[in-house]
Amino acid sequence: MKRIEQLTFTRFVIIILVLFAHDTLGPYLKPLLFFPLGALISSGSTGVSYLFILSGFVMTIVYYKPGQKFDHFSFWRNRFIRLYPLYIFAFFLTCVYYYDSLFKIKPEKILANIFIIQSWIPKYAQSFNYVAWSMTVEIFFYLFFPFFLVWTYKQSTRKLITFSLVVWGISTTIFQILWIGYIDQYRDFILYFPLFYFNSFVMGVVGGIWYLRVGREEAISTGKRFAVLTASFLVIAIYTVLSMEYFPSWPHLIQPITGFLAPLLILFIVALAMDQSFISRFLVHPVLVNLGELAFAIYILHIPVKWLFEWALVSAGVTNVQPVLDLAFLPLILIVAAVVHFFMDVPIRKWLKEFLKNFSLRVLTFDFAIILLLGFFLFPMRFGDGREYRSYLEMERLVLWVAFFVRPLMGVIFGTYRHDLLTKPGNQWLISVILSTALGSIVIASSAYLGYFTGWFENFPRSVFVVDWVIVTAFSLIIRFTFRRLGIYKQEVVPA
Repeated sequence: MKRIEQLTFTRFVIIILVLFAHDTLGPYLKPLLFFPLGALISSGSTGVSYLFILSGFVMTIVYYKPGQKFDHFSFWRNRFIRLYPLYIFAFFLTCVYYYDSLFKIKPEKILANIFIIQSWIPKYAQSFNYVAWSMTVEIFFYLFFPFFLVWTYKQSTRKLITFSLVVWGISTTIFQILWIGYIDQYRDFILYFPLFYFNSFVMGVVGGIWYLRVGREEAISTGKRFAVLTASFLVIAIYTVLSMEYFPSWPHLIQPITGFLAPLLILFIVALAMDQSFISRFLVHPVLVNLGELAFAIYILHIPVKWLFEWALVSAGVTNVQPVLDLAFLPLILIVAAVVHFFMDVPIRKWLKEFLKNFSLRVLTFDFAIILLLGFFLFPMRFGDGREYRSYLEMERLVLWVAFFVRPLMGVIFGTYRHDLLTKPGNQWLISVILSTALGSIVIASSAYLGYFTGWFENFPRSVFVVDWVIVTAFSLIIRFTFRRLGIYKQEVVPA
């Protein structure tokens, strides 16, 4: 289906308000903080719920195809390509900022961020790039979406609307009770736990289904569509102003973040999708659409870019950093986001889309499991859990992180994840696996020896790295041999 371009720019507007809430826009929006506009701008962080609703709506528009088999693997692959490269780049920038303390941070916290599960663990929800908690929520939506969408095919529109309202009512009630009674004790759980955002996404999906089944075919005049659009926006705006200025006991600021206003927001989204007035004709201008396309890059990069920019200013000897940061950050993040989006993210997405057609994600998952098990248990197996083991903690963490990146890289270089290599007869796959694990072990052992040579570590336990290579090689061969025997690789081939 043709994209509904007038929705795209709204992402940019919401992200700009989120940046203002994070105090990264300096003086640029402060002249607008007058009544009643100031209340809307100051409540920008609640716009995160709008983005979740819009995500459900847009994905439904793209993937809702009753009568066709839903390709779960292709969907998850495409979502991974869309989100992960830019996410991991932002994580890398954050690690650069924390470079001096990186090996003192618990591996569990780093892994939670690498695998985008930090919001499921409340104490890690705001770790590293703290805005990335919302990516955990998006991943949760991606995992759930195909099964929910297929279920909706056999449900009536009325039933789906009722279901979404019931889910919204229950979720909102529970959240508000927790907020009122427990926000001080359990803030990270209440604000960032993914299940609290389920109602927003469901509302977006059901709104998309209504639009496809009913809305786009309705013979409604342009004037009436515009009236609904205006009315929905005004009701949202009026509630925001009243709750901020006159009735502070009502949910306001960040409190409506989990979808308190979801019914009104989906009404606005659907109305804008159906709108044919001058507003939509204005919003589809290519410049505005491109700004909307930059929204994700701006959002996920703005915190690490701000930290690194501030660090660079201090390192350059700037005595009064804040005025420079206030004036320069907005143009800086727009430029960085544009460069990263158009010259890094988009090309990487295109390359990944082709690359993953001949790539076994299942085997990679098993390899990661081996890496993590050895990373956490190899040193304790060798040295126990006493003082000697504790003296190797920093080396253990170094080995884990080097293995985490080096072993998959070696697998890619030697083709141990390729369908076309691993389905061929003969021993070529066997040689590739052995070379991959051997070279990976050499790099890992060399990194530890370099630390020992420079005085970072007191000892170099050679036996640990020999055992590591033997176990990794053995399990890598067993996994691939099992997959070959079962013919699983052939089943994974994805059509172009």
